[in-house]
Amino acid sequence: MKYLLSLVFILPFIVAQAQDSIQNQSVPPQYNANAGDLGVTVNITGLINNISSVPRKDLRAQNSLVVRYVINDNLTFRTGIAPRVVGYRVSSTDSVGKDLVEFDSTARQSSFSIRPGIEYHFLGTKRLDPYAALDAEFGVIGWFNAGSNTNISDTTGTSKYKRTITEAGGFGLGAKLSLGFNYFVAKRLALGLEYGMGLAYTATGGDKQEVLQIDPTSGSASTQRQLSSTRVFDTQLFVDPMAQFTLSYFFSL
Repeated sequence: MKYLLSLVFILPFIVAQAQDSIQNQSVPPQYNANAGDLGVTVNITGLINNISSVPRKDLRAQNSLVVRYVINDNLTFRTGIAPRVVGYRVSSTDSVGKDLVEFDSTARQSSFSIRPGIEYHFLGTKRLDPYAALDAEFGVIGWFNAGSNTNISDTTGTSKYKRTITEAGGFGLGAKLSLGFNYFVAKRLALGLEYGMGLAYTATGGDKQEVLQIDPTSGSASTQRQLSSTRVFDTQLFVDPMAQFTLSYFFSL
């Protein structure tokens, strides 16, 4: 009788614990990103013993930072931002015969592009996350500015030559359709592959001005000015030369 009463009291606890165990086994662990998560994506290159991460490229092959925002199970917003500033300077001092030649040259140009896109995610598994993506791109290319100063000194004094060059920049437009997938190797950490095709249009160049100011050791100073205009329009329908391997990590906000 005592054993029967003990079994009556213990049995409900055993049944409840068994139900919890079955429920936990029926719910798969969550690896995929959740709605509201923010992710960062880079490309990876190299073989197994020499893997490295590199920034993703925009349509002009400039490095860009790509972030993703998970809207819901099916939609993810992503955007790439590619700021670029290039500065170049050369300085030299040399002697030519009895003359001392001092040369200093600089060049500078900047560009910026933004690449908003949307991903539609298909039904996958707890680790595999296939999707299709559509990106649009808008970019501007700043003016090109270059200049040089040359001083030639001898026993009579110093002759000065100052040259400046300015040329208009341009803009770029593009769109790209891609197919890809993420495979979550751990929670919020995914390896992926993406392949696509797109259309890119760029217009560069325009008005160009070159000015040369001469200040000789003897005689009067003079200024020479040359104006020209060259425009280049480039339209490309392209397919990725190879699949892009990606590495993504999603942060919970």
